[in-house]
Amino acid sequence: MVDASLYAPIHTNSAHLPGKHAMNMRLNTPKKYRVGKRQKRHMVSSLRWLWLWILTPIIIFGGYQIYERRDEFGPPVQEFIRDRVNDAQSGLATAAAPTPLPTSDPSQRIARADALWTQGAVETALDEYEQAKAGAPNDARVYYQYTYGLLIEGRAAEALPAAEETVTADPFSSDAWAIRAFALARNDRYPEAVASALQALSLDPNNATALAYMALAYSDAGMPSMAEQTLDRALEIDPENPAVFYVRGLWNLAANFDQAAYQADLQTAYELAPNLPHIAVELAWANWGLGAADVGLEQLEAVVEQNPNNLDALYALGFFWMQTYGDPNKARDYIERCVTADPANVSCLDYLATIQLTSLELDDALQTYDRLMNTNPTDPKYYLRAGRTYANAGNCNVASPWLQEGYEMEQALEEPNTDRLAAFEEFLITCGVPINRVYSTSEDAAATTEPSS
Repeated sequence: MVDASLYAPIHTNSAHLPGKHAMNMRLNTPKKYRVGKRQKRHMVSSLRWLWLWILTPIIIFGGYQIYERRDEFGPPVQEFIRDRVNDAQSGLATAAAPTPLPTSDPSQRIARADALWTQGAVETALDEYEQAKAGAPNDARVYYQYTYGLLIEGRAAEALPAAEETVTADPFSSDAWAIRAFALARNDRYPEAVASALQALSLDPNNATALAYMALAYSDAGMPSMAEQTLDRALEIDPENPAVFYVRGLWNLAANFDQAAYQADLQTAYELAPNLPHIAVELAWANWGLGAADVGLEQLEAVVEQNPNNLDALYALGFFWMQTYGDPNKARDYIERCVTADPANVSCLDYLATIQLTSLELDDALQTYDRLMNTNPTDPKYYLRAGRTYANAGNCNVASPWLQEGYEMEQALEEPNTDRLAAFEEFLITCGVPINRVYSTSEDAAATTEPSS
């Protein structure tokens, strides 16, 4: 439910634009919004390929220099940079932008999308940008906004191919690589996200948005000190970038457990970009954490009024109505809307099952867990919840394979959750499944250190 600097101005590499600030517009912040001219492109295909072969060794050399100086960056960066130099070359395979096909002029759709975006109707704007893409295959801004819109709507998996299309539209755009970093971070591909952000910074060292996404990847990957340093640098470059405050708020919560700082940063981000739904959703969570659930609820309802299928807002509304107000029927309405909008949404399916179990609707909950497990989730907690529910219902034939798989997944984690491991073992034993323990408990460690009698 995090996002970042897509709400900031687009910092397309000015060296490749007809005017220095041709694309430097804040679609995201209404008061700073102004319609800009679409850049003209005169590079023919052969010149694109020439630039590709010129740029490739430069990028690889830059990556090599980063790698050679890895001791200066410290072990955390060494780990992230390792085996990533070649990613720059594979990313540059997209450098040959497509030739526009004869089509209708997309300018009216783009203008309509821009206007909707500034009003906060991102969902409708997203449809307009999608329709405009075919007529503007080299307009990186259109692809950028489309990718950003998918991320804002909580559609992270769809944003990945859209981010690749953005880079294809203009491989020389720093923002194209930045949005790609954001999409990768939202899909838990943190080393690749950092590599993509580095590529964005090689094109524009002052791209605060790229730094924000890099910090997001560091923070979500469990590297808070690297995230803090990156955020400090981003704020020095652009102290009014809403994405930086958005990510810093998330960092304050994850690294410092500081609810007040979390809320303050999100409030600042919201004031800078009040039209961006994902900031409003995160601010609602921040207010909820400080006991201002009514304020958060109001913010969430405002989001879904303009963006009725915003997955993050729908999930949050379901949670608020269930956990804070104790109304399973209202909660179910919002969560079912989420599942209707995205039938494979693991979070909403899981919470729907929770609501059904609380309402003593066991059969419905079992069916919901069936749907959830058909998505092949990657988090072992869902295997535990589904397996536990089936085991409690007396159906170990279904429960056992899920419990075994989830147990193995949990043990394979770098830092397994010991409480979850114990729960897996409890239900595996209940179902008569042998325990294949490959981790050591504190009791095991104590036993190995006891002197023999």
